[in-house]
Amino acid sequence: MPRKQNHQSLIKGLIDHFVSGGLQVQYANYEGFDKPFVITRHAPDVIAVNPASQLGYIGKAKLCSELGEQTTREQFTDFSKMLMKSGKSQGSKLPFFICVPQECHSKIRQTYHDFDISWRENIQVLGF
Repeated sequence: MPRKQNHQSLIKGLIDHFVSGGLQVQYANYEGFDKPFVITRHAPDVIAVNPASQLGYIGKAKLCSELGEQTTREQFTDFSKMLMKSGKSQGSKLPFFICVPQECHSKIRQTYHDFDISWRENIQVLGF
């Protein structure tokens, strides 16, 4: 039986995924890290950087019950169209990782469609 996911376990999954990909986690809503800063209207759960390219990565954990909320709509809208402001990757879209429990992994594209937000190539969905 799959274990019940909560925000902290999803955030830990994002951190582990970023670290395993060679990224440096700079901020996270997780013990031992500084809190992420607000980007546009909301703060993501994790902010990481690729040390080679200096490209930033942002991650947001969402429980299935949160997918229909206005806050989720604003976050998905803002975070999926962020561009690098400086450095080697200036002008590149920031990779945006959405981490959800496995049972609603397949609902993310539908959520974007329902919210009338364009799906972009920089969006990655992780299910745990």
